[in-house]
Amino acid sequence: MNLRTFLILIFSLLFSVVKSANSLPLDTVLQNIFEATKVYSKIVKSYESDAYMRTLVETKKKNFLYKYTNAIPNFVLHDLKNDEAIIETVSKIKYKAPNNYHQNVNYVTGTLTKKSDIALLPLKFISMDIYEESVPGETYYLPLRKKSADYYDYEITSVDERWNKKIYTINYTPKYKNPQLLSGFFVVEEGTWRILDFNGKGSDLLFEHTFDVQMGNDSLTTLLPVRIYIFLSYKYLGNHVLNKFHADLTYNDVQFYETVSDKKNYNLGAVYQVKLDSVPLNNDTVLWEKLRTFPLTGYETLIIETHKLKQAEKDAKRNPADTLKTPNKTLEFAKNMVMNTRYKHKSTTFNFSGLLNPAMIGYSTWDGLTYKQTYRLNFDLDRQQSIKINAFGGYLFKKNQFNYQVSGVWNYEPWKLGYVSLIAGKGNPTYSSRFLKLLQDTSEYSIDLNLARFRDFYYKIYNSIEITNGFQLGVGIDYHIREPIHPDFAIEITGHTLKTQYHFVPRVRLTWTPEQYYITDGIQKVNVRADFPTFKIEYAQSLKNVLRGNSSFSRIEFDMDQEIRFDLMRKLTYHVGVGMFANQKDEYFNDYTYFAKSYFPETWGDGIGGGFSTLPTHIYNSAEKYAQGHFMYETPRFFLTRLPFLSNGVARERLYASQLYLSTGKSFTEFGYGIGNRFLNAAFFVAFDGLSYHNIGGKAVFLL
Repeated sequence: MNLRTFLILIFSLLFSVVKSANSLPLDTVLQNIFEATKVYSKIVKSYESDAYMRTLVETKKKNFLYKYTNAIPNFVLHDLKNDEAIIETVSKIKYKAPNNYHQNVNYVTGTLTKKSDIALLPLKFISMDIYEESVPGETYYLPLRKKSADYYDYEITSVDERWNKKIYTINYTPKYKNPQLLSGFFVVEEGTWRILDFNGKGSDLLFEHTFDVQMGNDSLTTLLPVRIYIFLSYKYLGNHVLNKFHADLTYNDVQFYETVSDKKNYNLGAVYQVKLDSVPLNNDTVLWEKLRTFPLTGYETLIIETHKLKQAEKDAKRNPADTLKTPNKTLEFAKNMVMNTRYKHKSTTFNFSGLLNPAMIGYSTWDGLTYKQTYRLNFDLDRQQSIKINAFGGYLFKKNQFNYQVSGVWNYEPWKLGYVSLIAGKGNPTYSSRFLKLLQDTSEYSIDLNLARFRDFYYKIYNSIEITNGFQLGVGIDYHIREPIHPDFAIEITGHTLKTQYHFVPRVRLTWTPEQYYITDGIQKVNVRADFPTFKIEYAQSLKNVLRGNSSFSRIEFDMDQEIRFDLMRKLTYHVGVGMFANQKDEYFNDYTYFAKSYFPETWGDGIGGGFSTLPTHIYNSAEKYAQGHFMYETPRFFLTRLPFLSNGVARERLYASQLYLSTGKSFTEFGYGIGNRFLNAAFFVAFDGLSYHNIGGKAVFLL
């Protein structure tokens, strides 16, 4: 090393020491960042932007299973026929606070231009606000807010000067592995504490995700992204596919709020809307020369020219009869069999769950294998009204039981959540009050309880309307026809023959959620969350001699549920309630609304919590009064997530606890532990009848 090089190194070291001595400590920098991002996330009032995005698809490795990639729903953008592909899109994005995004895809060109391919582009991601707590859809939690600081470690890696201001580069890493946590760095400007560059990297079971967001520097774009790079690497079944995205955004008509208010606004904005009813394909080379914000590389040009040449050769060899053939018809059919499929024609939409969709399959050790199917037909009307016809069918293999329901719903007042529903179906088999003693103490009788069951066919009409934000009134009529499965069974027990029972039951329900937050889809209101519980009270009165009704009784139930978020990834969900029958003058059925067996649950978003998993079915009909409570605590780190080899595959761990008290003096307790990720939720439970061990079981549901 010569003297000159030595002196340069010494002066560089001294300069960095002096510069570091004048910089702020990490805690102070983070405190300033957290305070600034809280303001910056609310200060943009509206904007319009043009977004140009170029997508490069590269297949690095493939085997004989690669051709079945299409059968995995909403998975990876790929080209079955070629190892490389190019897509270019131009979109118009309109934003209006709070959180109202409308994105219209105006132009598309490239070698992959089917609607299913365009739907896999990260169109929502390119308008992400890095100052928010999470990216759209809560795929990842960002490290720039106070709420997320508990999940990340931070380190200042360099301090530079630019525009006479200090520029800090800060690395962040998750405190533990989790698919919703990122690692990376961000560059922040001292004084304004605005982000200049943000880099993140995340991973899940089958892919790695890296992105870089560069923010603008002029007065309009200083808080908005102007360039985004996204890199996705998928490794699955011996295949390796890369997706690379480069998006440039140019803005006009950007408006800012003069002040930021902390006043509560229950309207959280609209659903993020991407308009892509059809692919606006345009291959005009002159037009695209004007639309591109950066030129094609030689490699990208070669991909496009090779595609054009292959397409021309294919068109030249094609027979006129071939135009009637549908390519990849077998794969398309297979894809529709394993995922939710949606068809739209003008104002009519049809949704089908897919005969082999894993999400339609569930399993529990107590109830066995369950399989369901759903069909939805929607007719859009004026003023965003709609008529929805839904059909559901579910089969329990272990019990050889088939449940079904057909409903028609007229959404007549979207802003007030006003709807009228007509429902017909076949529910769970139930038990008559004639067998209450048998149900309450099965040890006294050596009898098969299945012989005492009734089939339940029901018809319902119900109207609900929101009186004011969070307060809804519902009124309706339930009509049940309950047929004995084994009519001669009661002769052995009571000496009476079982007969078909008819029940005409008007009911009224009040629902109140204080400080209800909601989003909007046009003028359609959608309730999303609240800081207070939701209270429900329902009263039903069976009327005798109305439409052959042969019993009179009253039923009243009270229910309360809430989701309490402790931070971004930890929450407690609970559901407690009481109910009773009164004024029973004839034979009746202890069928409750909020204390009922559901073989196909959709509560709490996990398909498991919110009800008992191992409670014997006859218990639901065995008492005139009940009190129940269900609790689920969800956390990203408890037991299995602490094991390095499992941490990537487990995004959530859940603890369950349920308690039941009956007027007969019986109590039932259930504890459970579960795990979940983007594909599967599973849990096992231990149950106690009073203080005695009752049962142990497990449950699993697929999520696709």
